[in-house]
Amino acid sequence: MNYWKDLFREHILARGEMYYYDGAVQDLEKTEHGYHAVVEGTEDYEVDIEIEDGRICEMYCTCPYADDGNNCKHMAAVLYEIEEQEGSDSLTEGFSGSEQAEEDLEEIIEKIPETELRSFVKQLAGRDDEIRNTLMTRYAVKIDEKQMCRLKEGVDQIVWEHGDRSGFIDYRNAWNFTREMDSYLEDKADTLMERNCWRQAFELTNYVFKTIGNVDIDDSDGGISQVANTCYDKWKEILENCTEEFRDEMFTWFTSHLACDYVIDYMEEYMEEFLAHEFRNREMLEKKMAYLDEMIERQTDSTDCGNMWSARYGYENNIQKRLEIMDQLGYPEEEIREYRRQHWRFSAVRGLEIQENIEPGELDEAVRILKESKELDSGYPGLVAQYSRQLISIYETQADEKAYKEELQYYVLECPQHDLAHIQKMKAVCTEQEWEQYREQILQSRNSYSILYPFMEAEGLYGRMLECMQKEPFIFNVDKYEKVLKKKFPEQMRDIYITYVDKQAERTGDRKRYRELMQYLKKIRRYPEGKEKAAEIAENWRALYSRRSAMMDELQKAGF
Repeated sequence: MNYWKDLFREHILARGEMYYYDGAVQDLEKTEHGYHAVVEGTEDYEVDIEIEDGRICEMYCTCPYADDGNNCKHMAAVLYEIEEQEGSDSLTEGFSGSEQAEEDLEEIIEKIPETELRSFVKQLAGRDDEIRNTLMTRYAVKIDEKQMCRLKEGVDQIVWEHGDRSGFIDYRNAWNFTREMDSYLEDKADTLMERNCWRQAFELTNYVFKTIGNVDIDDSDGGISQVANTCYDKWKEILENCTEEFRDEMFTWFTSHLACDYVIDYMEEYMEEFLAHEFRNREMLEKKMAYLDEMIERQTDSTDCGNMWSARYGYENNIQKRLEIMDQLGYPEEEIREYRRQHWRFSAVRGLEIQENIEPGELDEAVRILKESKELDSGYPGLVAQYSRQLISIYETQADEKAYKEELQYYVLECPQHDLAHIQKMKAVCTEQEWEQYREQILQSRNSYSILYPFMEAEGLYGRMLECMQKEPFIFNVDKYEKVLKKKFPEQMRDIYITYVDKQAERTGDRKRYRELMQYLKKIRRYPEGKEKAAEIAENWRALYSRRSAMMDELQKAGF
């Protein structure tokens, strides 16, 4: 039995399992009341599990997440370790008591006279809206408008129970909110579908979808997507089982609720996905194509559609969908190609042709379209970079050394760089003299900003690296490359840190940041003449910021 796993949120349990498999649980030992262990992570945390009669009574961990009253991944990791070392029985003894209780309850219910049982159920339903809702949904002769209102009120109640006064659902409540909403939809929609109430099941599913698509929530754990996926599954089940007439109604609903702020923009993707992939019979495909033609015509008249290339939001997205439907309906190849030619200025259309030429090895034609695309989409750097990478790959396959080198030079010098892969390829085909020239161009280029430090490290340009760090206001790169630069430029690195802590002290006002500054002071002490410099800084802070009690306290704790 793994009942203890119910004590954890799914994502926390998964992280705990990873810690367990990585061997992070150390020094597991039995104690008088349970188990004690140390779990290695970014820091080492101590975990205590108290167990009585095979049941978990209390769990403690020294991590910040547990300090807030949560069951953490370190606890879960220890419980996995206990199961492995001691066997599952150590965590399940006594659990049969709940099963016995279930049997006792069932026996009692069997003995209650039917009239008394009905009366008791009526009393419960009168006191508990959820019980009343369940009974009405499952057993009412007809699911009328009043009952649908009650079902929707149940959705609203879940929002109200987990939100604050302004309706915001914070991180602590978000997971429970999405889990309850998911369970509510599963329960109520399934009951409606069991009764063949497809329209009502669709209405309730849409109401849940709209609610989660507009709720103000800190969804760091991604629970909203789980509920949205459940909504998608319910739509699919309804579509597969309802009447042809209601399928038409569903199609109309989806087409009329797109791009009208029914839900927040990214949630519309679920509706778009359903509309694109779930209405598959010929009649529905023809309706979808008519709908797309209407959208395309409307967008053609707008001032932006000629410039829009986004496959997610733009005009061409609808063109792509229409091409897919033309293929599904068996349109002649020539007619499909003609439709592509009509919309050739959009990158996604050309992308289809490029891929169709690459796959069978028609590389010359693919190169021609890619070159043309670089010109047509010259205003979109991201697309141009994509075309250039494809050309590099093709030239490499064709062993066309001249074209390969020229395209590498274009990509490295004209397109934003995010790693060193193509830079290294370019270096490999250049002479030493050529590379010195290109290297300087890369160092001066704005396109190289995100890879500047890794590039200088790869080239051994530590002096240039230090010069850059002395000019920038951030400390991240200084910390990242400290180990190598400290050996070469100890005094200069020390002075960078001194300048940093002095500037930060002027603007810092909370204890957490003070603690960080103390860590940098300790770092400074490890440099030449660092002890004297750090002591001087600390003394200066005492004089300047004597009224900052938290800062003075942290200075003392750090030994200054």
